Amino acid sequence: MSQIKPYSSKPADLAWLLDVTESRQPLSEHSPIWVRKVIDLAPSPVDPPERHPYCEISITFESKVISMVEGEEVLRLPGDLELLGPGIPHTSRVLAPPFHYITVYFLPSVLIELGPTEDGVRALRRFTGKQTLASRLIRLPRRMLPGITRLFHEMVSEFEGRRFGRELRLRALFAELIVSILRWEESIGVSFDGDALEIDWQAITKALNYLRQHYAQPVYANELAKASGLGATRLKTLFKAAVGMSWVKFLQGYRIHRAAALLSKSGHNVTEAALSSGFESLSHFNATFRSFMGVSPQHYLKQPEQSRSKH
Repeated sequence: MSQIKPYSSKPADLAWLLDVTESRQPLSEHSPIWVRKVIDLAPSPVDPPERHPYCEISITFESKVISMVEGEEVLRLPGDLELLGPGIPHTSRVLAPPFHYITVYFLPSVLIELGPTEDGVRALRRFTGKQTLASRLIRLPRRMLPGITRLFHEMVSEFEGRRFGRELRLRALFAELIVSILRWEESIGVSFDGDALEIDWQAITKALNYLRQHYAQPVYANELAKASGLGATRLKTLFKAAVGMSWVKFLQGYRIHRAAALLSKSGHNVTEAALSSGFESLSHFNATFRSFMGVSPQHYLKQPEQSRSKH
């Protein structure tokens, strides 16, 4: 694969990955995309695996690195893309610095908003469906690299520029990036539709919207089914086939994202974050938080902001 000229910039201090702005506003429905560019000039030890309740897509420039995801390892070369869904433990080991890369972090809900119902949910499944490490790594044909690289660079420029219309422009560039990748995969026969079921995409989107709107309240299967227009058993089957996880798992991830955002703000303790995010049991919240974030909420709350950047 041909070498790509890296995006020229100074290494930046890494804010907490849930943050979108220098004022430390967390990822939200209004600001759901965070862009990070890094140039590691010296070898660094392998960090413990990190995980977080949002998705990411990254591109590697002029370096070789071993990606380690859920106990598997794969070599990333210049121009390779890596797609990761929420809650996936991952880390990396640089074989030969410098290691140049750009990563885009985003809420799963952004994918639902890409366009027509079916398109958005299929895009979501590309990140949340059950996959091997090899399927998370994309090695595009050379003809596509200039265009994909341009999109990453433009997202960095737009994110850092803080000009009028930044959020709209970021969403437009993000949509172009995702659509370009998924159209190419479709052209070579890659499918993430799951189980060849006849999916009622409108019903699935209604269910997803209901979960996002009612995450702070108890959510029951019959009420969710009523909101979607399907029976509870049918919804359970189709939701997992369409999204790649059960609706309970999706709801847990969304609640943990909201709780982590609250813990980042002064004045919110663990109990308040749990109750405000829809958890009725503190022990259940602690266990769920650890499963998604890799640390307990108490430990997370005590960490300095720089340490939180690894979660």
